[in-house]
Amino acid sequence: MKLLKLYQWIAGKLTEFCAPFQNNESLYQQARAFWGKLEGISTILLIIAVVIGVLFAVIYYKPYNNKPGRHYTPKYWVIFLIITFVVAFLLTLGFEYISVAPHLKGAMLLETKIALGNGIYASALYFIVSVLWCNALPTNAYRLFEF
Repeated sequence: MKLLKLYQWIAGKLTEFCAPFQNNESLYQQARAFWGKLEGISTILLIIAVVIGVLFAVIYYKPYNNKPGRHYTPKYWVIFLIITFVVAFLLTLGFEYISVAPHLKGAMLLETKIALGNGIYASALYFIVSVLWCNALPTNAYRLFEF
């Protein structure tokens, strides 16, 4: 499945990535192959964002807020949001680097942009799960998003 289009807003398009290599046919083909490999793992990249976003929301609303101590302030929610972004970014970047090694000029920048996008997607999902949890499920956490 080609889900790399979900990251075009931050990473750009194939034509933009391949443009610097148009004068060298060998490098141009390598750039297209690199993009194709990234497209091949794009489903896994999105799964990373979904799992990390939901996982950290569940950890925040269940075991973390059920521990003794007062963790019910918005400060801790923001800390978990930042942790969600960082973990999703690092896991995505590491997975991309292992799966599709960046041997071309600009390839590491492209992988970093996609990892940033994945961190943003995971953070957005953390926010959405938080809104749903505050309005539908029991929690000890501060109900920042209760309607």
